[in-house]
Amino acid sequence: MQQANMLQRLFGAGGGPLERTPNKAVLFGLRFTNLAVLLILLVFFALSAPGFLSLVSFSNILDSTSVFLLLALGETFVIFAGGIDLSVGSMLSLGGVASASYMSERFAAGDDGVLTTVVGILIACAVGLLGGVLNGVVIAYMKLDPLIVTLGTLGIFLGIADLISNGLPVGDLPPAAFTLGNGQFLHVPYVAIIALGFAAVLSFVARKTRFGRYCYAIGASQESVRRAGVNLNRHTIMLYGISGALAGLAGMLNAAHFSSASSSAGANALLVAIAAVVIGGTPISGGEGKIWGTVIGALIYTLLDNGFVLMGIASFWQLVVVGALIILAVYLDEYQRRLRLTVGISRDTEGVAPALAADGAAGQDSTGAKASA
Repeated sequence: MQQANMLQRLFGAGGGPLERTPNKAVLFGLRFTNLAVLLILLVFFALSAPGFLSLVSFSNILDSTSVFLLLALGETFVIFAGGIDLSVGSMLSLGGVASASYMSERFAAGDDGVLTTVVGILIACAVGLLGGVLNGVVIAYMKLDPLIVTLGTLGIFLGIADLISNGLPVGDLPPAAFTLGNGQFLHVPYVAIIALGFAAVLSFVARKTRFGRYCYAIGASQESVRRAGVNLNRHTIMLYGISGALAGLAGMLNAAHFSSASSSAGANALLVAIAAVVIGGTPISGGEGKIWGTVIGALIYTLLDNGFVLMGIASFWQLVVVGALIILAVYLDEYQRRLRLTVGISRDTEGVAPALAADGAAGQDSTGAKASA
């Protein structure tokens, strides 16, 4: 009971990182700004862009969203905890090149089976996990700023990708890889099913597990979490490991889609990933946010891309609009923060340590009870 009360105090009755404010209509409405933008874009392009309302168009939107969504999901968890990972784009390139090199070599040797593609997926995830763990270890044990560390590894991973591929695209992938990257089930691309599956799992992890609660708590008050006895080093390594593994997987799926991988594949990936997170409502300072908000943010980016192409608008205008949306999202987050302070609602950082202490104590009591039994 004590644990439930403490967690309710920290995360609110509904499981979010902020206390509920049902009588504050403005604050409530601002929480759905990203969804409103998505709906407005859908209506606008449906009326303005020829061919937008078609199965082919929506399939393309899901297809284009999926790879960047995987990147953004990993980035979201890192930002929840107040960190940042600038290396996800180069990790996408490295994971794609590493897996494509293996699959291309096996295909050239006459192996075009499903097993080769499965091993390619594992290689991409392992390479990404390794890179993410490296980021986490350096950040956790050397006590360096994540911005500087991941900026450095951005160049390192990109250089390794160039070394593996000799600066050239890696092609000739097996048919099974092409099917994974371009196949559909009921007009829904396989890659979209994979990405949305990860979104569902990670949403559950963020809202319903101790690991997810720790992510929010670290972003809200890292010092309070440290005093509560949480192993911050281990948690940091896990966070960046997840981000790296998802980036590696995204690289493999991107290579499978285009039947080719190159070190330049993740050139714009970092911008898209962070844009999806911020437009989705997760503040860059951490401590709050939702996985499904990131999904909406990624869809907004892809809708702009697809809609502008159908309308014949130059693609560089998309960057202008996305940049404006990022600034607007940050402004709205700051506005919400000030509004919460005005009406007496703020993030309950003082309750972080006791809540987590109760959480840990409950876990120890449970372990002791099982041992006694």
